[in-house]
Amino acid sequence: MKLENIEVLIINASPRKNKNCFFISNIISSKLKERNISYEVFNIYDMNIEYCNACGFCEKTGYCRIKDEMTPMYEIFNKSKGTIVVSPVYFDSVTAKLKTLVDRTQAFYASKYILKKPSIDRSKKRIGMYIAVGGANPYDTQFKGGQIVMDFFFKSINTKLMYNLYLNNTDDLTSRENIEFRQRLDDNLEQYIEGLILK
Repeated sequence: MKLENIEVLIINASPRKNKNCFFISNIISSKLKERNISYEVFNIYDMNIEYCNACGFCEKTGYCRIKDEMTPMYEIFNKSKGTIVVSPVYFDSVTAKLKTLVDRTQAFYASKYILKKPSIDRSKKRIGMYIAVGGANPYDTQFKGGQIVMDFFFKSINTKLMYNLYLNNTDDLTSRENIEFRQRLDDNLEQYIEGLILK
């Protein structure tokens, strides 16, 4: 599949193979495939994505000077219909690699708000979903840090974050075993897909 034909990006932000986030990403992939929606899973811990170092290049050009596996993703975000992020909870936030990817979307931010010349189509309607997976039992701040980061990320890529799903206690009950979560995921994915089709 050509990268420009990807309708939905699935960003798997977990470094752990065949665990909760991989399982959830596979469910999402299957649902999209059933509905003939093109997608790509980006297992970002297998990708070369350099840190943003605040060089200021994007504030002058609207584009990132770093050339790596993040580079083609800018155009994919632009042409896509939506993005789904699946991340484990690390210290009440997202993983370091996901935060690195988020920081690199500073190029979009700079083009829109500093240069006033967006390098992403701001008129295009895109739909977002964020799924956070926590191993611990629920507590008040468990998902707050990650939600703040994701709210900003989806605004940066001009995507309306319409669905947030939280899953906790996976140390005792995995996403594969959690029937209630599986049902919530199915319901939200069905609504998400219908939103893509109706766009």
